[in-house]
Amino acid sequence: MKYLLICVIAYVIGSIPAGYAIGKIFFKKDIRKMGSGNVGSTNALRNFGKLAGLGTFLFDFLKAIIACLIGSKIAGENGMYLAMFFVVIGHMYSFILNFKAGKGIATIFGTLVYINPVFALTLFAVFLAVFLTSRIVSLASISAAFVAIFYGLYKFGITNFTICLVILALLILYKHKDNFKRLIKGEEKKIF
Repeated sequence: MKYLLICVIAYVIGSIPAGYAIGKIFFKKDIRKMGSGNVGSTNALRNFGKLAGLGTFLFDFLKAIIACLIGSKIAGENGMYLAMFFVVIGHMYSFILNFKAGKGIATIFGTLVYINPVFALTLFAVFLAVFLTSRIVSLASISAAFVAIFYGLYKFGITNFTICLVILALLILYKHKDNFKRLIKGEEKKIF
């Protein structure tokens, strides 16, 4: 029963769409009808400015930490991993937005910072290196997701943590399928 409770709590927390809320409250606009249509921090940055982009990122990052904290308090390590999984699923497939929402980067980063800061910083270093080289957020996100899968399995083996990590990373890659197409065509937008 406690594991089911964690799943529900984490999913509901993850489902809170910061980018959508910021757009509606402060700009009276639906971010889903702007730019890429995504509710994440990159689209918020492009359409509403730096403060909105930062606010979206921080909210999506912090809700992940809160969910993992609750999960660990209720059921220890496994509860934390369950919370990790379902808070990201909530962010990606929010019931508030008809199960279409963000791509999960800020949220999964938040979970990893809480669970294993060193591993999280390694992935952030990959993200940052690719981004500074290319100025393309999606390419940096895709690169970090690939590294998360292979380096995670290499470093930790097959555990409850890596099973959750690999599934989430694969979902993140799937969520970036349109970005893949634009990258191949050389049409993906850069951030300067």
